[in-house]
Amino acid sequence: MLDKKVLSCIVKCKEGIDMQIRETTIEYYSRFVDTDIDKLTSGIYFVESTKRDEEIRGFGCNYSIYALEKDDILVVTYSPRYREFMDKIRNSDKESIINAIKELDNLKILKLFIFDVEKVTDYKEARILTREDYPDYEKFFVETNPGAEPEGWLDEYFYEKTDRQLFVGYYEGDMLVSVCDAPDMPYMEGKIQHTGIMTLKEVRGKGYGKCTAGLATHNLIERGICPQWECNIDNVKSGNLAKAIGYEEYGVAHIIEDYT
Repeated sequence: MLDKKVLSCIVKCKEGIDMQIRETTIEYYSRFVDTDIDKLTSGIYFVESTKRDEEIRGFGCNYSIYALEKDDILVVTYSPRYREFMDKIRNSDKESIINAIKELDNLKILKLFIFDVEKVTDYKEARILTREDYPDYEKFFVETNPGAEPEGWLDEYFYEKTDRQLFVGYYEGDMLVSVCDAPDMPYMEGKIQHTGIMTLKEVRGKGYGKCTAGLATHNLIERGICPQWECNIDNVKSGNLAKAIGYEEYGVAHIIEDYT
């Protein structure tokens, strides 16, 4: 049996980690709205920012509008190019503002999550991938990304991420069937990491993705990196998987992507 002092230390350590994860995640989402979300009270906030004209690292575009809806708070940050549009809807209620943004082109709606507690402890055949796994990953990538051309870049991307122990995969026999990759992160790279998950269609429903994402999340926490999850609003399976491994819903982001 653990000594009471040791147990108390473990509990305090976990509480400290949990608080750090929460603070880091909120700081990350705050970067997109260019304001400290934690300091906001209920209400609607408009934030004009030239940062919305900057291309976001790893995304290949800029978010000219990023409207974050959380409980009774709505923060709308926007490029100066949308000043006239925002002036027209500024005095509207939250629902009307969101509906107006939904009428714009290139809309993306994301469900945002924040990590709470690890719910997966048995990872079965999931493991951290290494450079030696590249041939298997290339086959996996080609199958899950039909039409994509991996020549000339995929190996470098894989090696860079596996050298940092950021790729986790699940093997069924000698076949790689599920992978959590580590896309480039804006603003806080190295401090927070998205755990993207993809599983071969023919083996979905067997729990491989849950084991893979669970280990990927655990691995990040063990290495002092905050895990992060978001998915398209209509991707119910991804949202359910996030909850199954320990995430909670945080909010919804209405985003206008700009590739010009």
